Amino acid sequence: DVPEKPVEISGPDAIPFLEKVLARTISTLKQGRGRYAVACTPQGGVFMDGVLFHLAADRYWYVQADGAFETWLLAFSGGFDVTISDPHSRVIQIQGPTSQAIMHAASAGQIDDTMGYFHAGFFDLGGQEVYVSRTGFTGELGFEIYSQGDKTDHLALWDHLMASGEPHGMEFSATSSMTMRRIEAGILGNGSDIDPSMTPFEAGLGWVVDLAKDDFVGRAALLDADQRPLLY
Repeated sequence: DVPEKPVEISGPDAIPFLEKVLARTISTLKQGRGRYAVACTPQGGVFMDGVLFHLAADRYWYVQADGAFETWLLAFSGGFDVTISDPHSRVIQIQGPTSQAIMHAASAGQIDDTMGYFHAGFFDLGGQEVYVSRTGFTGELGFEIYSQGDKTDHLALWDHLMASGEPHGMEFSATSSMTMRRIEAGILGNGSDIDPSMTPFEAGLGWVVDLAKDDFVGRAALLDADQRPLLY
């Protein structure tokens, strides 16, 4: 059970708006896929990191761990035909070597080993449609399950997942277990390992900065930044 929160970006200008606020190219992200991306301050610092999912035409979710990113998006939305909203989705992660078998059981066989990393889609879990991605915060094989606001019976979903996982030894844990695992895996935590005082280059995240894009928040500062990493 994790504090991740999706923010929805939708509308005719969703792609040009996301190209403006994120440092990575978005236009090539296919529907049903996710992509790790960072948002920078005008000074080139890392303001937010997370995974962007392409749910449907002109509809995206940016999944952040913590922070006021919805307000940030609203501040830069002037001139774009987009809607920034809270889908009221809550997130559960199932991580570890048996997670694929658990999700296969929970989805009545819909989810199997053909689902690639950073692939996602809507699946029926115990009679309820939810969004599932093959992602996680552990460096392990794993999945994330996103509820659909008040359309989801969260207690029934929880019971179904726990019942599906019991034969495979699944245990419930708070975020502390994943925090230990993400540190072991070298996954950076926003606000602890990286913050606005550090550029993506310094954070070892230069691979998610596409300076060839015409413009995005922080690009001008990053053009002149030292591209040597401090973190690996």
